[in-house]
Amino acid sequence: MAKIHVLQVDRNPENIAELENGIAASRTVDDWQMPKGAKPGDLVIWYAAGRQKYIALGWVDAIPTEVKEGPGPYRGPVAGMEPIEPWVDRKKVIAECGINGGVESYQTVDDEFAADFLKSLGLSHWIAPASLEAFTCRM
Repeated sequence: MAKIHVLQVDRNPENIAELENGIAASRTVDDWQMPKGAKPGDLVIWYAAGRQKYIALGWVDAIPTEVKEGPGPYRGPVAGMEPIEPWVDRKKVIAECGINGGVESYQTVDDEFAADFLKSLGLSHWIAPASLEAFTCRM
């Protein structure tokens, strides 16, 4: 089953621009910090810490690699990037499913919370009808 990873973009204008450029290109311009266990086809949701909102999504495009310099320890590419419209407030998501994207780094959503997390983001159309524990990959 595919996983959902919440990645963060901080308040740094360079990082925000990097995310915006990725959305415009429909893929990350440079690899993005993510969990070592991320796999191609896993869903990525970006949380903007400065805005306290979930703002974009995409799909892990390759297994992350360990890096020695820059943000890490693992980085990987994301494809199919698009904005989440409208942006979704962190407090709404916490109230509806208990997921707090405001942690200091990336996080992987536990399988038992995946369907409720997608619903809270307005992405319930990605939940497979046969199972509320899985979502449909659109790669």
